[in-house]
Amino acid sequence: MGLSDPAGRQLRTTALARLRLVAQGLLPVASVGEALGLAADPVAAVRRMTALQSQNLPAGLLQVAVRTRGCSEAAVVEALAGGGIVRTWTMRGTLFTVAASDVRTLVGLASERVMRSASSRHRDLGITEEDVAVVRKVAEDRLAGGGGLTRAELFEAFEAAGQPASAQRGIHLISILSHRLVLVQGPLRGRQQEFRLADEWLPAAEGLAGDDALEHLAGRYIASHGPVDERDFAWWLGQPVGRVRGPFAAAAAGSAEVMFGERTLFCAPGVAALADSRAGARAAAVLPGFDELAIGYPDRSVAIPDPYLERIVPGLNGIFKSMVTVGGRAVGTWTKGGTPAAPRVDLDLFEELGPAASAGVAKAVRRIEAYWAG
Repeated sequence: MGLSDPAGRQLRTTALARLRLVAQGLLPVASVGEALGLAADPVAAVRRMTALQSQNLPAGLLQVAVRTRGCSEAAVVEALAGGGIVRTWTMRGTLFTVAASDVRTLVGLASERVMRSASSRHRDLGITEEDVAVVRKVAEDRLAGGGGLTRAELFEAFEAAGQPASAQRGIHLISILSHRLVLVQGPLRGRQQEFRLADEWLPAAEGLAGDDALEHLAGRYIASHGPVDERDFAWWLGQPVGRVRGPFAAAAAGSAEVMFGERTLFCAPGVAALADSRAGARAAAVLPGFDELAIGYPDRSVAIPDPYLERIVPGLNGIFKSMVTVGGRAVGTWTKGGTPAAPRVDLDLFEELGPAASAGVAKAVRRIEAYWAG
């Protein structure tokens, strides 16, 4: 399996949370070095993470920025406009921000399972293959040659072709076209994203498939989310554990091993090397809702202490509030306050913080407010 750990290191929850904070690229370069620190630009940040859950667009943009040095909202929007990153449906039937070069691989792996799970809903909505063919032609005709349409504009075009878009029918049609790699979401127009033709917007190179794709993605998940195991990866990718077991083991062969209870977890050697250090122990981060630090694993208790879970996920209904963390563990939530011209971060801390942590949170707040200011 992975590289042996001469210390036979057994991690506590706080150490595991701290190492995941490092792996996710949320610490300054000065703390952990160039290879592990904040990315140089938004495209590099997304490529490093492989995929950032982005069903909420503002939160998805901020997820990129908090992993990028000195990044403004305008810089992330520019990366979308330049085509280096895109937002589309990939694994688990959810929107993610991914590098354009990874879209074909991720969608190719996910589409069959996602579409199969949605098939009964498609039948309820009266969506047939003939209907899909109609809206595909509409999209290809309207978008050919570099055109872009917002969701509302696509719905209007579907309706004009006799395809109802109400009662979620329109968004399911768009999702089907996206899973078939007809559409991706590209530049912003105001606060809405334009849809573009995938073959015009994405690199032409075919993605990886089968075990090659699984092993490749497992290696990147280990590097960007570790310490993790095959169960974490299977959940994240939306695949059965048995399907990913062999490719995950192959990818883990070059990784470092740590222990967490009875579980053997894998991470990049550079991350494991920090297990006995204090790197990140007092590091504060102000993160958007649905951030990968909390939602990139099936077990949320590492990033969110059990007493705080329902304060961050009210009613355990799948909606994650924006989160304040210290050492990779939640200590509070935050909301966007102030005015449109002068937005601010309003904190709701769950516990009293020491001077170092308080100073770190204040610095992280200033970083978010600078992101909005541009």
